[in-house]
Amino acid sequence: MAHNLTKRADGSYEFVSAVTKGWHDLGQLSDKKMTSAEAMTMAQLAWKVEQVDVLHQVTAEDGETELHSIPDHYLVRREDNKRALGVMSSKYQMIQNTEMFGFVDKMIGSGQAVWDTAGSLAGGRVVFMQIELEGRLFLKSNPQDQTIKRVLFFNSHDGSKALTGMITPVRVVCQNTLNAALGSHSNSFKIKHTKNYDRKMDHAAKILGLANAYFDDLQTVMDTLDSKRVDLSYARGFVDALFPSAKEEIAKRTESRRDEVFSLFSGGMGNNGETAWDLYNAVTEYVDHHSAGRMTATRLDKSEALANVEQEARFERAIFGSGAVLKQKALDLLLN
Repeated sequence: MAHNLTKRADGSYEFVSAVTKGWHDLGQLSDKKMTSAEAMTMAQLAWKVEQVDVLHQVTAEDGETELHSIPDHYLVRREDNKRALGVMSSKYQMIQNTEMFGFVDKMIGSGQAVWDTAGSLAGGRVVFMQIELEGRLFLKSNPQDQTIKRVLFFNSHDGSKALTGMITPVRVVCQNTLNAALGSHSNSFKIKHTKNYDRKMDHAAKILGLANAYFDDLQTVMDTLDSKRVDLSYARGFVDALFPSAKEEIAKRTESRRDEVFSLFSGGMGNNGETAWDLYNAVTEYVDHHSAGRMTATRLDKSEALANVEQEARFERAIFGSGAVLKQKALDLLLN
């Protein structure tokens, strides 16, 4: 994917983070947790999308040209800067940014959560926001090692994604993310851009119950991993299984990944090199803060923040791509 934080004509970014600046070091910083109205304003997301006809040129036998609309399709674009975001069929129903924020407000009710981040990617094709729920998860062996209860929401205006909610707890010590489905409770839900989508939004209260059930499962997993003592031999076997032997031409890269995760097991932020929880957090710290993808010419050309292209790529992998897959694989290995 080629998503990145949207850069506006004045050089600012459509992104806001509360209290702690995002590690990609872009956007606005709020000195406190925000209301939905504050988050939308500071992230500069108060724009709307509109639909217009998709036209193509037709040349008649006499040489005259005419513009004809393509039936059952239309272009979705931003109202503020007229930037085209995608071409959709007539079945596609737009969900405005204000509707998305309103949906989340309705879900959390009064005082049950606060807004943490909000922004847009790829010129506005994708809009995301994250809320922080009440309470913390923590390890019995180390109450200072806490996990924030958060839910990430994102929606697309180009047809690439449904309105999606994803439960993504974050470890306070090192800001690692965890995007794994646990137990019988899924960590995500989706609302498609179809007719009567707003009726599904009426069931918003159920999502909060889903999040609470998920976090109950997560606390159990944290306790399980924290109580599982591991030695250096186990840790080395774990990283070898996480990054299996590769072809000769990429063997050095595989070995480098193994060594870095192994090092973070005892030297990573908040880690002591003693438990399966330390191993899992070594993986998440590697994915979120150290992993490097290939910086292709296509990536560089499409980036709207060239100085931060590697950070943007890492953010994408951690939330949507190979990084999330690697975290899930690590969790599966440690729980088996």
